[in-house]
Amino acid sequence: MGKRFLISAIAILALSTAATAASQYDLKDNMLKLNNYMKTMQAGFIEGDKQKALQAAEALGVESEKLLGNEEMMRNMLPKEKAHKARIATTSAHLISDNVEIIKSSMDNVRRETAQNAYLDIQRACMRCHNLVRDW
Repeated sequence: MGKRFLISAIAILALSTAATAASQYDLKDNMLKLNNYMKTMQAGFIEGDKQKALQAAEALGVESEKLLGNEEMMRNMLPKEKAHKARIATTSAHLISDNVEIIKSSMDNVRRETAQNAYLDIQRACMRCHNLVRDW
């Protein structure tokens, strides 16, 4: 009896921990936050404001990794019929991180186009994920 109770308690704790982790991130709200970082980064490039673009890129990298980088958490946030697509989000997080690093290392005037192309690659990673996960 005591052994069953302990096993049940551990299972409930594990499920509630996963649900709590997923509930800390509202997918729509956090996607809007990531979109704002993208808009700010684009504005930085257009305005020639390197610091603005760089700060937005760094924030985007951190936040996208928190939201998309954990496949299990993403699986719990997606609707059940789309949970199997969580790896797509994780792959996108890695692509975003890689391109943020390119942006950070390319923010001089000589490699400005490299940084801007990395921004476009981030945009493509976002759209690819949205198209595959949302079926849109």
